[in-house]
Parts: sequence; structure tokens; C-alpha cells
Amino acid sequence: MILIFDIGNTHIVTGVFDNSGKLLLNFRVASSENLTEDQIFSYLKNIADFNNISIKSVNGIAISSVVPNLTTILFFLSRKYFNINPIIVNSSLNLPIQFDVDNPAELGADRLANIVRAHNLYPENSKSVVIDFGTATTFDILQGNCYIGGSILPGIDLSIRALFKNTAKLPKVRFHRINSVIGKNTIEHINAGIYYGSIGQIKEILRKIEEEIGNFNLITTGGLGKIISKELNHKFEYMPDLTLNGILDIYNINKSSD
Repeated sequence: MILIFDIGNTHIVTGVFDNSGKLLLNFRVASSENLTEDQIFSYLKNIADFNNISIKSVNGIAISSVVPNLTTILFFLSRKYFNINPIIVNSSLNLPIQFDVDNPAELGADRLANIVRAHNLYPENSKSVVIDFGTATTFDILQGNCYIGGSILPGIDLSIRALFKNTAKLPKVRFHRINSVIGKNTIEHINAGIYYGSIGQIKEILRKIEEEIGNFNLITTGGLGKIISKELNHKFEYMPDLTLNGILDIYNINKSSD
């Protein structure tokens, strides 16, 4: 059984896979740097027990993280409770892709996992774009087996929080799809602007990518990906577990050196 941790700025997503690569369980907790390895293990054990999964059979662990302090905590968890040195996802590992960028080490571990998974899903002579709707909305582009770069936008929830935090009278709203760009009250104004503004940004970036590289496969992931992807006028595959599966792919390539 393989334990996968995807540590983001907003959540820690945990996946439990059997040795054949089947995802048995996933769950998320808030990414608080006050968490301890004991707390995270408690969440893991309680949720696994509730789902009749025995984590005693865990024989491998991989961690993707964009929060260094939490990387250390998850490393301690792996050693303390499983006596395993985890694989930490980074660009220096053995990966099935090449890089045509200034510094591959700058690329977030979650984005590495996404592009490795995209590479494994499509033939090597194809082109792929991955959009991850997370704290930031990221675009990553593959040509064949080469990562050629990408783009970053503020994420939708981040934009909403920025409006709330930096204005005196605008309320914090819960994002949802709105049918008209013409809102009838302040909450609808914010949702209309964020929703259609985000769609417009993403469509324009995809249009420019297509100008530069031609036709491509589009994969979307992340919490709001299912909502926004339907508005993009482009054939897509929404894969909510893309990052977890990409981390597992990287683990499987590198586990011999574990």
C-alpha cells in the first residue's frame, strides 16, 4: 500500500493506493503549519479505519509539497509511524520528461506531478496543456516529452479573498456559477465579475497557447476545475485525482532508490 501526500497552500490532500495503483481513499485537511505529525497521523488512521482500510500495510510514501515546513512534518510522520524514508517530489528525481525552461527547480512539485501524469496519459508525440484550479490557477504545457513552460494566475478563491481583505465594504462571498454577468446586488456583482472574468482570462491564455503550439489535449484538475472547464469551448478531460496519480507515477519510477 502506498501513501501519497499532496501539500498545497490551502489543503493537504492524502491518497491511499493499493500496490496495483488503485486509489482506495483520499481526503483533505487544511494546510496549517501548526499541524504536527501526530495530528495528521490521527486524521489518517481515523479516516482509514472508518473506511475499513488498514494502514499497517503501507510500504511506500511519496510527498509533493509547496510548503517547506509541512514537508518536514510529513517526513517526520513517515519516519515515526511507518519507518519509511519518503520520496520527496522535485525536479532532480528520475522523471520521464525533459525541460526547456530556465530553471526546472522553480517548478512546484504539484505541477511536476501533473505534467508527469499528462505525459503518461498521452502519446509522446502529442501536445498537452494542464490547468490546475488551486490557490493559483496554473497552466503547464508539454510538447512530446518536453515541458516547455506555462502561466500562473491568481486562483478564484484567492481573488475573492483579496477583494474582501483589501476593501472596506465588499463582503466575502462563496463562489458559484452565475447565469448573468449583470448582477443585481453586491454578492452577484462579485460572483459575476470573478466567474466571467476568470473564464475570459483562461480562454485568452488557451487561445494564445494554441497560436503558439497548435492543437493540444486539455486536462483540468483542482476544486473549481469541473465548474469552469465546461465554459472553455475546448474539449477537455477533468481529472480530480490527477496530482495524486502523478505523484504515484513519480514514486513508481523512483522507488528503487527509496
